[in-house]
Amino acid sequence: MRVAVILGLFLLALIPATGTADGLPVLVGTDGPGFTIDLKDANGKPVDTLVAGQYQLVVHDLSDIHNWALGSQTRNVRILQTDVPFIGDQTFTVDLTSGRYAYACSAHPDTMNGTFVVVPPAVTTKSLSAKVDARAATMSVKRTSAGSYRITVRDTSKTQNFHLVGPGVNRHTTKAFTGTVTWTLELTPGTYRFGADPKLTGRLTVS
Repeated sequence: MRVAVILGLFLLALIPATGTADGLPVLVGTDGPGFTIDLKDANGKPVDTLVAGQYQLVVHDLSDIHNWALGSQTRNVRILQTDVPFIGDQTFTVDLTSGRYAYACSAHPDTMNGTFVVVPPAVTTKSLSAKVDARAATMSVKRTSAGSYRITVRDTSKTQNFHLVGPGVNRHTTKAFTGTVTWTLELTPGTYRFGADPKLTGRLTVS
């Protein structure tokens, strides 16, 4: 009977995990039935690097002489573990911040262990455009969301400039400048004014 239970759990461990109903990515940890331990992603690929965030961890504990334990090497704390005598599946929700992590069997840490690194999410840079001519200064949108932006300004006027002012931002071309310039800016929630000095009549709302 015990052999049948272990075999059934082992087969479950081979089934690729999918995302949860609330969208959390799934990780699968397995220990046993021999002296093996691992951590794989939803596609069955061994984990060596993850992006910081919340995950659902499904642990297949296939042996009553092993367990599966997770700790942060960066913070030197144990985060979770199954019990050594336990055989079965356990599910945990974990928040993984940037740093180094290790998993191991508490009873056999020297031979059953692994590590992975959690990195910050990549910053997505969005694009906006602006232009100024002899008649007016305009931007490609009037509302947008907060984030990192690459703003391309096309200035075709020898007498007007383009000026953008708002939370943490005060950038402008000169009145003598003509051509194209690109600014990389962090736009935070608030209202930004833009236009040609001294009339900054345009509004960009960032939420």
